[in-house]
Amino acid sequence: MARKFFTDIDLQSTSKVVNLPAPTASGDAATKGYVDSAVEGLAWKDSCRVGTQSNINLSSPGATIDGVTMASQDRVLVRNQTTQSQNGIYVWNGAATAMTRALDASMFDELEQAITTVEEGTDAGATFRQTQVNGTIDSSNVIWTAFGTSAPAASETTAGVAEIATQAETDAGTDDARIVTPAKLANWSGRLRKYATNIGDGSATAYTITHSLSTRDVVVRVFPNSGNYDDVEVDVYRPTTTTCQLVFATAPAANAYRVVVMG
Repeated sequence: MARKFFTDIDLQSTSKVVNLPAPTASGDAATKGYVDSAVEGLAWKDSCRVGTQSNINLSSPGATIDGVTMASQDRVLVRNQTTQSQNGIYVWNGAATAMTRALDASMFDELEQAITTVEEGTDAGATFRQTQVNGTIDSSNVIWTAFGTSAPAASETTAGVAEIATQAETDAGTDDARIVTPAKLANWSGRLRKYATNIGDGSATAYTITHSLSTRDVVVRVFPNSGNYDDVEVDVYRPTTTTCQLVFATAPAANAYRVVVMG
């Protein structure tokens, strides 16, 4: 049974807690060996104030990046350049002054397994890891991916967290930051819907087709169920939003024709 403490434990910077087992839960204490193993090979860098969300002019970056007003010597995580070799950790030197690579990330070996966290903007709180190795600065691609439990918003170029679109957002078709599921797509208001059936009984010349598409904006095509399956022309009426009526000059044979309603 665990003993509860309701006061601090002060070891006077002398005594140690020893012989801890490996942690298994988020609240467990961790040994130095466990921590060393977890961070081995990773190059932790100072945090960046902002991260870029798209291609940026490194020679003249402007006064704001990702909506944040910059100040001299702010660190910037550049991760979405069209030319990926330009990615890296930079220092902002002025709106119309070229950004320079940070001193701790100016060589490719300094970027190998580099990890940095973004403080403000779209990526606030997100951590990124550079995954390329054995490269040459300004020549080899520099690729940043989400690291740890925090992830950025997903985009066309960045893996991350995304929200599922509602049916209304799917129908509107204007939101470019939501994911559409197969079910939402199947129920999209602008989708092409179809109803098909065979007609003909050898005696009737008029047939009511109940398509249930809830609109008169339908296209109706009729073709024979044999031969060349070429279209035939019949009189078509749309008396309601759920039905259409076909009228033949002579009665078609049993199931002689196929009618397709699209709308």
